[in-house]
Amino acid sequence: MYLFASIRKKRAIKIYIQRLGKDLASRYGRAAKYSPGQVVKTVQYRGYNWRHICYAHALYVSHAQFDKWHEEQGEICDYHAMREEVAVTHFGGSSDGISSSDFDGGFDVGHGGGGFGND
Repeated sequence: MYLFASIRKKRAIKIYIQRLGKDLASRYGRAAKYSPGQVVKTVQYRGYNWRHICYAHALYVSHAQFDKWHEEQGEICDYHAMREEVAVTHFGGSSDGISSSDFDGGFDVGHGGGGFGND
């Protein structure tokens, strides 16, 4: 059962990377970061997997807003750990060139700059 949960989580994150950034940009305009509410509304509207919304927030919301939203929800999520997990599982362990502000088809991988940084 754990294997299937892991596969579903990986698939959800992949969709967040490949599609959610485009959807956010199309609904709210291009931005370096979006609000937690914008991410939630877009995930709901598009019917994306809600179970892993923390990863969508880690990708598209500022660190401060991420922490505030999760505190208000009574959840404990680690912003940096989640972003590192995405780097490991979807970008070969490297966060070089991964920037949530590049929405020309999701993340801009391998073009330098960006990175997950310490926002």
